[in-house]
Amino acid sequence: MNEVDLSVSIAGVDFKNPIILASGPPTLSAEHIVKCIKAGAAGAVTKTITYDVMQRVQPKPRIFVVNPEDALRNRLYSLYSVDLMSEYEPEKWVDAIKKLKAEVKNHGGVLIASIAGRDLEEWEKLAKLVESANANMVELNLSCPHIERGVLMGRAATSDLRSVFEVVRTVKDSTALPVVGKLTPHGANPLSLAKTMVSSGVDAVVSIARFQGLIVDVFTMRPILWGGFGGYGGPWQLPISIGWTAHIAIDGLGVPIIGSGGVSTWEDVIKFILVGASAVQLCTAVMIKGVEILADMTQNIEKWMAEKGFHNIRDFIGIALKNITPLEKLERRKMYKVHIDNTKCTGCGICVRICPYGALYPEGASHAGRPNLDNAKCDCCGFCASVCPAKAIRLERVE
Repeated sequence: MNEVDLSVSIAGVDFKNPIILASGPPTLSAEHIVKCIKAGAAGAVTKTITYDVMQRVQPKPRIFVVNPEDALRNRLYSLYSVDLMSEYEPEKWVDAIKKLKAEVKNHGGVLIASIAGRDLEEWEKLAKLVESANANMVELNLSCPHIERGVLMGRAATSDLRSVFEVVRTVKDSTALPVVGKLTPHGANPLSLAKTMVSSGVDAVVSIARFQGLIVDVFTMRPILWGGFGGYGGPWQLPISIGWTAHIAIDGLGVPIIGSGGVSTWEDVIKFILVGASAVQLCTAVMIKGVEILADMTQNIEKWMAEKGFHNIRDFIGIALKNITPLEKLERRKMYKVHIDNTKCTGCGICVRICPYGALYPEGASHAGRPNLDNAKCDCCGFCASVCPAKAIRLERVE
């Protein structure tokens, strides 16, 4: 295996690999953070530090997994929760950061303090506070899905880009630490937010946070569990997060991007890097699978890099961007033909039922049996090949 270097540098801060624990339950205390760093994470973001007492008292219950069987089998699932900000008062975090900083450093880790103020004065105070505690970086929580209105934190602040600009400028003027802005995808354009944050001085952006959702029980006719809205994320979100990351990278804003939102495997980490991210944040995957997945991720990334001939992360940051085809250049000609492999076909009839063009029809008079194809009707959309449970249908290029 070729020797590879997993380290990355973001805003002058060195990370031993591209995997960072996002702000959440796995980073709720100093002990939790140390556990994650020892397990292989390059960095960890504290649960968001705030003076808002209401945000520091956790609802009970507050976490619900949609499709838990799939979550435990590495398939698509969703994490629905109303987990709020850190339960610790800011001053307690100062003591905690000071105490754990040496141990985190000894394991090659980076400590990022997430903060959220209700007004500019609180943002300034919190920025100075975490700098005094010797955090390595500060992350601005302008993305929390639970914040609705009336304050300058969470996604509520993003309803006015001028407010975002003022928050970033206030924090930048208050600390010498590198400042990272976390983007919300909910009710805002992440690219516009990224541009605003960069214009006001952030040193990096995180793309993207969770959405807000609501799950209702049809039998009780009420929202489940805690009875209100919650953050909604998980592996299903990955293509959305990667899409926004690519848009931001294509725009060339000049600051590092940290991918986030749906990361659950080592392949997901690589996908983010291929579209322009320098590192990723993950949280839900560790909650479901435990910190043990961190070492597995780094080992597999290292193996993949060696197989591809990459010596460091920089070698493949953004290299997939040149392969993205713009809408106006998508192929409109019918260059493929549907091929049905009768040795694999089980005669289930699913392709016949779903074909939007009626190009597939049952063999003989029965609705069972292998399908026939009417090429004149077939539009080569690929729907049947994508759905076929036996993988008996494929598209073959004819030009």
